[in-house]
Amino acid sequence: MRRTRGALRDRRRALTAYSAVGALAWMSWACSSATMQSAGGFREANQANVCRLTPGMSRDQVVSIMGTQALPRPLGTEGSGQARTERDSMGVVQVQILTGSSAPALYNPMRTGTYEAGEHAWEVLFYYARLVEDDGVVSDGELEPVVLRDGFLAGVGWVYWREVAAEEGILLELEADP
Repeated sequence: MRRTRGALRDRRRALTAYSAVGALAWMSWACSSATMQSAGGFREANQANVCRLTPGMSRDQVVSIMGTQALPRPLGTEGSGQARTERDSMGVVQVQILTGSSAPALYNPMRTGTYEAGEHAWEVLFYYARLVEDDGVVSDGELEPVVLRDGFLAGVGWVYWREVAAEEGILLELEADP
């Protein structure tokens, strides 16, 4: 009898320990999931992932690190005003960040652009990485350009992309100072 009680007590302790570990794992997942479901969490994840990029990576490696997720209904979204339609610098309708919208509000990448200049094919992947104005529209200044030359990462950021565009004769129609 004594062994049975001891064995039952040991099993209860083990079950309690496993339950506690499971609860902690679930809480950790729930908190990180909620963070990724917010516009701020989406930006922070992109900022962290941009830091992991190194020149020379293939396009597939870049996309693997940056991800291709869409966030249909961000929690705690910016821009509580009226929905507006604006065009970005490439003539594409900008994505609105609106609660309750049925269309995805945030994408990775938010947009892309391709350019043939000289001997090179340039592709720019724009990722939502910062909040400039809390207006519900993702503007040029809120995007981080990731620049690929001939399918490999050449550089990151607006300073780099502007320099390349100027050297290669690529006309950029940008908003005032992104």
